Amino acid sequence: MQTTKTLASVAKVSSNQTSHRPFFIPTRLMPTLLASAVLASSLSTGAFAVGVSDAKYTELGGSLSNENTVVRKVYDHLKAISLEPRFEAVGRIVAGGALCTATWLGNDGDTAFIITAAHCVAGDNKSQESSYTGQNISFRTGDGRLVASGVSTNHFIGYNGCQSDLAILEIPLLTNPMSSDGSAVPQPIYADNADFDHYVGQPMTLAGYGRQGTPSLGGLSSGRAYGAANVTQDVGGCLRNKANTEDAWAYAAPGDSGSTTWQWREGQFVGMGITSWWAGWGSQYSGHGRVAPHQAWVKRIFPNVNTVTRSRTLTESKAVELNDVEANIKGTVYYLAGDNVSGPTNRKWAYPRGYTPLTVPMVNQTTGGTHNIVLRSQRQTYCGWGEINNGVYCYPSASKGSLKVWYNASDNQAAPSGLYKSTFSLNAKGWHDHSYNSAINLNTSILVDGASHIEGTVTQSSAFTTVRYDNTVNGSVYYLSEGETTSDATQRVWNGRFNTWSTLNVPAVNRDTKEIQTVTLRASRYAGCGWTTMNNGVYCSNGAKYGQLRVSYSAEDNAALPKGRYDSLFNIAGKGWHSSFNKTLTFKLALEHAGQ
Repeated sequence: MQTTKTLASVAKVSSNQTSHRPFFIPTRLMPTLLASAVLASSLSTGAFAVGVSDAKYTELGGSLSNENTVVRKVYDHLKAISLEPRFEAVGRIVAGGALCTATWLGNDGDTAFIITAAHCVAGDNKSQESSYTGQNISFRTGDGRLVASGVSTNHFIGYNGCQSDLAILEIPLLTNPMSSDGSAVPQPIYADNADFDHYVGQPMTLAGYGRQGTPSLGGLSSGRAYGAANVTQDVGGCLRNKANTEDAWAYAAPGDSGSTTWQWREGQFVGMGITSWWAGWGSQYSGHGRVAPHQAWVKRIFPNVNTVTRSRTLTESKAVELNDVEANIKGTVYYLAGDNVSGPTNRKWAYPRGYTPLTVPMVNQTTGGTHNIVLRSQRQTYCGWGEINNGVYCYPSASKGSLKVWYNASDNQAAPSGLYKSTFSLNAKGWHDHSYNSAINLNTSILVDGASHIEGTVTQSSAFTTVRYDNTVNGSVYYLSEGETTSDATQRVWNGRFNTWSTLNVPAVNRDTKEIQTVTLRASRYAGCGWTTMNNGVYCSNGAKYGQLRVSYSAEDNAALPKGRYDSLFNIAGKGWHSSFNKTLTFKLALEHAGQ
């Protein structure tokens, strides 16, 4: 069995000793390993860089030589690729004595969120889900920009091996990552579905810092580099990579620990693993823990992380776009209707024009009913956008194939107001490569604000109170929830309990993540001598002439709700206790939730 080693920085390890050098772990974390391991160098840690197969090194350098000119020819080329826009969120952290690779996830106010390997950073209970504050950590991107630095809060999922060698760091933000053209670096996309498991046998891309070398030559230098790999096994959530083919020639080495490993998926560069270990230069093996199984935890730590699901969710104002799907496929790609959608079932080859309508049954969270909503879709070529089932390409090449899906209100004028939720799929198929067939799952969070009368709006700072509905009918009025909104008030009651309220659980779209979450509200009815639950039809001695409904938001009821801006429409039914009165009251929810 190969001996595996975690990979923090190995800046002072000789090329002939690298694979045998003990890695550094801070004393408070692993005291039994340090007596002999740390004395030689306070910077000797277990981080990765990119190792290259002998064959690829010879191809790039012209010979299998450790001469500096050959080394630089090989690794300057790989460094240049690692600085391409797709890797602009990748950088290096300095955490005490450890030098590791890490990736910027995004910012929240004046804090940067960075993902890396758990073994790279300090913690006092890393084997459990925990957080540790007190370690000074800095993060620089590939252009040398110091993005974040200062006392970090390190979050751990529970580090017990490669499959959970994952940490998210909160570090004081100094400046935003910037692209070479001066624009902001977009948030990278990460796999977030536990079923996103099409890994084995698929290409994988590496980009990290640290030692550089080959199986025969050992360690040669250190620095940032790119590598092409392939997933050969998924062992309990640890993706193993073997660098032994023409297309898979790279593996992680000391210095790359914490680096994200990537895969192209339908035009998206998706982070799917975090580098954890290697088995030495000669082995050509490295291990990378899957991210997707831990996404519930990732979203709790950084609610605004960009994920596959979120990037493939469309709203009434934001389209889904998958760019240049054909860039990593031989020939062209076209799209046919998949699950839960009516659309094209046959391919065509014609000059691109127009768009393809898609009809998707969606559940209206406001009413509880299912309605067909029409979406528009297009596929891109070098001579413009056209129908999605059209596999044609234009000069100079078949390298576009972008997919765009969006909502247009003019197609849905008869749709009832409400928040529409659905999941459907389109099947991407290769015109020239018949083996290419991928189901693209898309989601909707579409708020249709139609012609319905709105009683009022509930915000984070203001409740809404209706008119005195008792005054409009014979007797009293009580209230029950409708649609997908649930409540602890499920049937009418008549009692004298006051100074209380009912809860409403309202589906609402988080505008920052595009996901539909449940917002808890309070609803109470005024009986004339006090506020009671909304379903209580009781009235006081001064008569049934009140009955107004008050709906409000309280942050303490939403402690687990992710931070964000929430919008929704929800219905409450007003019903007569003594009469046949029955009216649907529609409310608007528009609030900013600060989170924990």
